[in-house]
Amino acid sequence: MRILAAAFVSGAVILSCATMVRADEVSKIAKIEELMQVAQLDRMMKTTLDRMKNMQSSQLAQMSGPAEDKERQEAVHHKIMALISDRMSFDKFKPLYVKIYAETFTEEEIDGMLDFYKSPAGKALVEKMPQMMSRVMPLLQQLMADMKPDMDKIMAEGQKKPN
Repeated sequence: MRILAAAFVSGAVILSCATMVRADEVSKIAKIEELMQVAQLDRMMKTTLDRMKNMQSSQLAQMSGPAEDKERQEAVHHKIMALISDRMSFDKFKPLYVKIYAETFTEEEIDGMLDFYKSPAGKALVEKMPQMMSRVMPLLQQLMADMKPDMDKIMAEGQKKPN
């Protein structure tokens, strides 16, 4: 009888520990979702995709060649960007972000991030990041344009057959 009672108590303790872990997990996930909301991760992802579209559109506009080639490339570009927008939407990435945040950060670290993003400095970061990125993007585009001749040279050398 004592063995049966001990087994019952042990089972109850294990079950209550599992329930506590699950409750902690639910709390952590709720905080991660709140963090994504206050950091406006959805807006950041949309802005990044929009900038990527604009950058590629401007690159297409600079291309030379026959008009029909350009039109065909633009059509392909629009289809690819529609696919990327669909597959990389925040709604589709959110479960992955939650999982990665949960595996990467402790609940205490998430609490600290929440405190930051709710602070005046955190709010300023979220508010001004799009402005900052709009200033950075042309610089990155220029860097990429400056590297293009060197990248073309490397690619051409890589396509040569060894003697």
